Amino acid sequence: MDLFVRTSALGDIIHTAVILQFLPDKVDWIVEEGFSQILEYNPNINKILSVNLKSLKKSKLNIFKEFKRLKTYGNYNRAIDFQGLIKSAIIARIMANETVGMEKCKESIAKMFYDKKIITGRHTIDRYREMINTIYNLNVGRDEVVNHKPFLFYENKHIKKEYLSDIKKNVVFIVGSSANNRLYPTEKWIKLAKELKENILIPYGNQKEYEMAKEIAKNCDAIVMDKMNLNELKATLSSVDLIIGNDTGPTYIGWANNIPTVLLFGATPIDRIYENSTTKVIKSKSAKSLYILNKDDFSIRDIGVEEILEKINEF
Repeated sequence: MDLFVRTSALGDIIHTAVILQFLPDKVDWIVEEGFSQILEYNPNINKILSVNLKSLKKSKLNIFKEFKRLKTYGNYNRAIDFQGLIKSAIIARIMANETVGMEKCKESIAKMFYDKKIITGRHTIDRYREMINTIYNLNVGRDEVVNHKPFLFYENKHIKKEYLSDIKKNVVFIVGSSANNRLYPTEKWIKLAKELKENILIPYGNQKEYEMAKEIAKNCDAIVMDKMNLNELKATLSSVDLIIGNDTGPTYIGWANNIPTVLLFGATPIDRIYENSTTKVIKSKSAKSLYILNKDDFSIRDIGVEEILEKINEF
């Protein structure tokens, strides 16, 4: 059985997981333990293995603990590194006899650890599709991925039904992101909520996002949800009518499970997603380089509420 290596981050794990439905056999997957729930219940995954590389930030000595943990998982014939980082390549090397990765990596040194390097294009999800086509001798086309089946799984008990309205449309705002220049302005979220007049729900993952959500809710009719684990988040977001969000992991839950979703892109390019019948993209007028991102690009702030409403109307 093959081992997939993609440890983080949430959005990248989701982007990679779309290819599972096209595989001939199940695989095992190693992931940062804080993200493991996003993969749970997937019928195409045999076993989810976890690692805690974040613990190395607290103490470098934890590397010995994590190495020992990796060795307890046994040895695989083949590990496929979809991440392209030194850390993911080393994990693949430790855990398998043969390692496979991309010719063009985020960290070029990672290629030193691969036995086989696959040439791929630049589009994020295309790269994963091209990887499995080469490795498994498949012929998965772009249209098949664009029109994918829902691929994040959960049990109904995880749905936070107390937040869902039977009268209004349930609309989720994903207001947070890992970088400030990916954040849509608070005042525009407020204006959007007032225009929609629906059941507006705002989840959060950290204190900063919580403060943003509270500020929005204070100025319009919106509900700040209690903090949820990833099983609860993917289940609840998969049960709403519409998701609007920044370029960040939770927004891609909508894309993954074919929930009507409007994705807002500023500094980052749209090469990491496909538009389809349930996912619409708004890109600000800024540079579109996939590899060189401008940290001073705050052009997401220029996206108008009217543009978002127009995209919603396309549904």
